[in-house]
Amino acid sequence: MINYWMIMFLFMLSFQLRGQHKHLVPEVSIEYRVNDTLEIQVNLIQDQETAAYYYHAFLSTDICNDKVCLPIQVDLFWNLLGDYDHFSVPQGHVFTKFDHQYFDQTDYGLLQEILLDTLSPIRDYAVEEFLDKKEQKYSVELDAITRPTLKVFSNVTVPGALYTVYALWHIVNGNIKQLIRNELDVVYKQHHLADFFAASNSASYEAYYLEKLADDQINAAEPVLVRLLFSNDEYIPHYAWKKLGETYYANPDKYNNLLQELEKLKPHLQLVVLRSISRPNLRTKEILADKAQGKTLSKNQKELIYKLLNYEK
Repeated sequence: MINYWMIMFLFMLSFQLRGQHKHLVPEVSIEYRVNDTLEIQVNLIQDQETAAYYYHAFLSTDICNDKVCLPIQVDLFWNLLGDYDHFSVPQGHVFTKFDHQYFDQTDYGLLQEILLDTLSPIRDYAVEEFLDKKEQKYSVELDAITRPTLKVFSNVTVPGALYTVYALWHIVNGNIKQLIRNELDVVYKQHHLADFFAASNSASYEAYYLEKLADDQINAAEPVLVRLLFSNDEYIPHYAWKKLGETYYANPDKYNNLLQELEKLKPHLQLVVLRSISRPNLRTKEILADKAQGKTLSKNQKELIYKLLNYEK
């Protein structure tokens, strides 16, 4: 009786965790056939706490060929471009390793790192090729012999959990990426995701936002484009600057506020900005003269400022 109520308790905890996500309406669902025996449903969801959008699948399966670990239950998440993002283990469930040992936090962290590595050797080898054919490892739980992982591959798996890591890597990095990407253009428009992509702080999302931004939308999107000039990515600020265009470069009422924060831009973009702007007004010259007195700008930048102060364009 105790075992029965414990099972029910763990099930309820798992159900509550999965219920924290809401499905969008109309629902976007992808049938993902992993192999001949496993097919999972991947749904577009929005996290209620962060308001972030993900594709999500709940996986419950017996994942170890040699039965030395227990079946797993796990929530898997991909971003809207189809890249694997993260996993979570429902409350009341744990991953196990060799001889049913529980994963600890270090194991979960290592698993996340491995799943994010799209260039992992796991991509190119069959699981059997990771096993040491010359060594044997005795399983107390099963009263049986199994094979350990080759030492040369010890850094590409969680110790004692090769089958789990290998199977999950191929699930999250399989053709699901292309299936999700095939939906993106439609989902982006139907669910009005432009603001979410622009504010995501993800270079991939920011690039997609800029790619889809039409010419007749640029004026309304100007505050967003200016903010993207300060993106942490190396490429996005240049892309955003090009989108702003000549109507911005030639209007000091627009670009003067940007010049006040010139040092916060990446150095190579600072040069691009100083080379691009034209028609400086009195306020522009006051800002630039003040910048020229500082010690943070380079010689080339100060030479460009001198030309602008004398309006040599």
